[in-house]
Formats: sequence, structure tokens, C-alpha cells
Amino acid sequence: MAATMRLAPARDLWRDQAWRRWVLAAFFARLPGTMTAFVLLLTGRWASESFTLGAWMASAQAVGAAVVAPWRGRRLDRTGLNAGLRYALLWQAVIVLGLALAALVRAPSAVLLVLALLLGVMPSGLQGGFRALLSSVAPAGRREAAFALDAVLVELQWVVGPLLVGVTSISGSPLPALGLMGVSALGASVLCLGLPERFPAPAIVLPTVPVWRTPGAPRVLGMVAVLGLSWGAMEAGFPSRLEELGSSASVWGALAALLSAASVAGGLAHAVLPVAPGRADGTWRARGLLLAWGLALLPLGWMASVQGLAVWLLAAGLFLAPLTGTLTFLLQQAVPPMRHAEGFSFYSACWSLGVAGGSALAGGLLGSWGAAPVLAGAALLPLGFVLLPVGTGSPRT
Repeated sequence: MAATMRLAPARDLWRDQAWRRWVLAAFFARLPGTMTAFVLLLTGRWASESFTLGAWMASAQAVGAAVVAPWRGRRLDRTGLNAGLRYALLWQAVIVLGLALAALVRAPSAVLLVLALLLGVMPSGLQGGFRALLSSVAPAGRREAAFALDAVLVELQWVVGPLLVGVTSISGSPLPALGLMGVSALGASVLCLGLPERFPAPAIVLPTVPVWRTPGAPRVLGMVAVLGLSWGAMEAGFPSRLEELGSSASVWGALAALLSAASVAGGLAHAVLPVAPGRADGTWRARGLLLAWGLALLPLGWMASVQGLAVWLLAAGLFLAPLTGTLTFLLQQAVPPMRHAEGFSFYSACWSLGVAGGSALAGGLLGSWGAAPVLAGAALLPLGFVLLPVGTGSPRT
């Protein structure tokens, strides 16, 4: 009965034209983000014959996104949300074009690092902005189902994005993948024209409490940052590990798609679980999923075959969409509705800071130690976080 009640709002959503339009626009808007780190790794290798530059480019992009995202989120909450999203998408297409030209002429490392930084800065806020717009598109009674479905849709994008990069970069050149990123961003900006605009309230009173200090938000954002650390280290270390095992770096596209396909399956299963009755229960569910993610990644540190890596990636993927869906819904509960763009931009900032740290860890270790310690770190970081004392305060529900 609980499963039937949970699935009914999800079915009803697909009858809503605004929801279907939002899904299409969000897909093309977020697709470049699923391709970015892999493309930057390949761009760095294309320019320098080493994955180290690519790892630092991925870190620079993530830092740029993290630093600007909260400010961009506040701007989106205080201006037209849809118009702000279109502006960010157009800038993303321009920066991708510049990066493609720089890669074509094999520009110096400093130029590539600056462009990678701008690729994080200019479209920053897209992730949080689209989630905030989802709160406006989905009726209140279907909102939890919408966030659960969104987590699954994000994983579908992670199936497509890395796979596209892997297929188009078999020759070693990142240029076709960069072209696809630019086209996707432009297409999303056009699709946004058919979505409703969300304007701020006429007499909005600026809150005095920072959004990241809203009760319930710090725990969620902490888990997001740790998940980003784990993902950044894994994504930056995997192409190098594949080459160490005698395979091709482009195989990471297929493996990332496999991980995301497993995540879709896990997310669909999670969508029929009973709703967590309070925020405290949801937080414990998120911590349990983060623990399972870390445990599944742990064998990557000593696996010596591509098949073994694929098996444990598949296992880890089962917990990813349930975890991100739980975290986004918990944050949506904690943050006031008129601050959702800012709140979800902080979510994106914490994710990006985590990815930057994980990529920097890979950049520092790959040259001297190889990829195996990087992949081990991807597992140990979430395990260490979850096993830390939770604290004695009573959680707010």
C-alpha cells in the first residue's frame, strides 16, 4: 500500500506538461556537467600527454563553480529565475567554445587552467537553479515524488554524458565532446523559454540567518561535500587506473554509464520505499546510504582487473541515486521556499568543493603513487565521515 501511495504522485507528474518540459530542459542543461570532468581530463592529456594537468583542470573548474554558486543562487532568488538560467547556459556555451579552440591549438597550461576555472564560474548556479525551478513546477503534493524522480533522471544523464565522451574521444581528441557540450547548453537555453518564470516576492525581507545555517542544512551539506570528495577522487583516478591495467582511458565512459545505470535501478527501488516520517529519520537513512557507498568502493583500491572494477562500481551505483535524492529532499525541507535557489546553490557549491578536493588529491598522487591510492581514498573519505561521532544534540524534526 505504501508503495502504491508513493508511486501515484510520480505517475501524475508525467501528465503535467510543465513537468515534462522541465525534464527536457534540465536534461540538456545538466548534461554538460556530467561530461565536464572527463572532458577536462582528456583535454589536459591531449595538451600535455599526462592526466595530471587534466586533474588540476577538473579541480579548477570545480573550485570556480563552488566559489560563485552561493552568490549566483542568491541572485537567482532575487531576480527572474528562468532568465538567470538562460543567461548561465549561454555563457557555458561560449566558454566551451573557447576551451575547444584552446585545445585545438594546444594552448599553454595556464590558458587551459583559466578556461577551466571560467567553465566553473560562468554557468555556476545551474544545478541549484533548476532544482529551485522544480519546486515551482511540481505541486506541493507531488514534490517529494518529483525530487525522487529527479535523482533518477540525474543518474540517467550520468549514463549518457560519460558514455558520449568515451565514444566521441576514442581517437584521443576531446573536441567532439566539447562540441556536444556547447550544443546541449544552447538547446537547454531555448527549451527554458517554455518554462514558467519565478519572480521574488514584491516585498521580500532579506533573512539574517545564512542559508547554510538553517536548522537541518549543515548535516545535509556536509554529506554532500564528502560525497563530492569521493566522486572527484574516483572520477579523476579511474582513467589513469585503466591505463595502468592495460586498457584505454576512454573505457571510463562505459564504466561510468554502468555505475549510473545501477544508480537508476537503485533510485527506482528507493522511490517505492515508505516515506521517512521525520527529518531525523531521513538523515539517518542518508548516512546509511553514504556508508554503503563507501563500503562498495573500498575494493577498488586493490582490484587488478577491469572486470573487478566494473563489479564494484555496479554495487556502489545502487546507492547513489537514493542518497542524492534523500539529500536534496532533506535540504528542500530545511530551507524556506523563497531561498531554494540559494539553498540548492549551496548544495552545488559543497558538491563542487568536494569534487575539487578529490580532483586535487588525484592530481597530487597520480604522478608519484599511481591511481590505486586515489581510488582507495574515494572509499575511505565517506567511511571516515559516517563513522565519526554524530553529536549529542537532539535532531530537529
